[in-house]
Amino acid sequence: MTQPTSPPTPVHTGSSTETATSDPEPDDVWGVTRLTPPPAGATAEPSRDTTPGPVTPGTEDGDDDVWGRTHLAAPPVGEAAETPAAWPEPGPGWKPEAVPEHPTAFSPPEERGTLPAAEVPAQITTLVVPKPVRGLPVDQPEAGRFAAPAEPEVRVGRRPRPLFLVLGVALAVVAGFVAYGAWDSNRPVSVPTDIIVPSSAQASAPKVARGDLAVKGYLTALAAGDIDTALSYGPVGGGSRALLVPAALQASLAAAPITNINVTPADATASTIHASYQLGTQAVVSYYKVVKSDDGNWQLASSTTTVRLSAARSDRVPLIVNGERVGPVVELELVPGTYTMTTGLPYLAYQSSTKITVPDLAYAKPISDLPVEVTSAGKDALVAATQASLAACLDYQQLSPPNCPMNEHSLRPVIASTIKRELVVADPVSGAQWVADAADAAVASALIPVHYRFSASFDANTTTSGTDYNQSWTARADATKPVLSIEWGH
Repeated sequence: MTQPTSPPTPVHTGSSTETATSDPEPDDVWGVTRLTPPPAGATAEPSRDTTPGPVTPGTEDGDDDVWGRTHLAAPPVGEAAETPAAWPEPGPGWKPEAVPEHPTAFSPPEERGTLPAAEVPAQITTLVVPKPVRGLPVDQPEAGRFAAPAEPEVRVGRRPRPLFLVLGVALAVVAGFVAYGAWDSNRPVSVPTDIIVPSSAQASAPKVARGDLAVKGYLTALAAGDIDTALSYGPVGGGSRALLVPAALQASLAAAPITNINVTPADATASTIHASYQLGTQAVVSYYKVVKSDDGNWQLASSTTTVRLSAARSDRVPLIVNGERVGPVVELELVPGTYTMTTGLPYLAYQSSTKITVPDLAYAKPISDLPVEVTSAGKDALVAATQASLAACLDYQQLSPPNCPMNEHSLRPVIASTIKRELVVADPVSGAQWVADAADAAVASALIPVHYRFSASFDANTTTSGTDYNQSWTARADATKPVLSIEWGH
């Protein structure tokens, strides 16, 4: 067998390398390949077959095809190649691993049977959604142009409502609007009586070039009883306007007329005007504040003064001021004049101390007390009603009659028809002092000393000798009623 010519083989001697050019082919094949020869009998000698391929067990001994045994392609003829110097040494008697006879976790499902499959790491199963790349066409999906298109949204059609139901709801809504409109147009509207509609004089203030002329016109209008013209000379406060009416001003002038008006002339820039006048028998010297309006005319800073009404009042006792009924208000707007309070009732009246006089617009004293007293007619009516009630109680054939100034008791039963009561003091009622109750001014009361003697029979043969009863009782009555009913108590 003719051996192929091999390329020059480098020979390492110490640190230098020499190239063999025409040395004869060495007999030591393992030395040429620089591989450690296997133990005797382990494997066959490297073959010199130049065809690459796997080492086949059972190669004949003495095969000197080194390149074929190393699975490397032999270099072309005539070229030298370095022999591998440090290849890993196979272990003695090494052979490829045999196919396992028993299935493992990595075996196919048909071979694995009931054996569980190998677990896949969590990071592999995590779904990674690709982010949209800036610059891609707008018609591409967010996941990329290779992503599956989104499934179209399926809309479920609504079941159409019956026509009669829709018409019924529409008719009900229309009927509701019609009913509300009819109710709103016919409902009663309560308009407070103390609201005064401004007249034409109030709507257009007088044209006044100086402040003193405005004060002169204001006082002159009040003296003439022209409340509308007087109010046109300045704004009105925010209290009740119940007394800013001609009738109330006329009642004031009847009690205390405004006379002798004298206003000190002032220049066109004065904001305080001196004035003096006579209010009934009272001489008034006052100063009025004036302001210049936007149109260049002068007017009073205010044409009324606000007086607080903080007095405790009874709902059953009316408050009538200068003939005008005042409701449950807390503030009143007043002009200079006098104001008299009355109840309009025959048996009750406000005391004379409740009458107030407003000298000028600087007055601001609150009405903190409205004391009520029983009129002379009320006293006469109360005395008569109390005497009649007491007489009926004296004649009552019963021990301790109800709502009477009697409180008799007996340990033995008495014959009712034999009960007698006789006053020791003949008329304890006429001298009583009748006053309006402090808690409720509608109630008039008086303290009555009732002294009488009581006698009665227990049976046909036994009669009391007489027992005196002397005690003070309080007689009360609602003085706002035309017919008085007396109630007795302590």
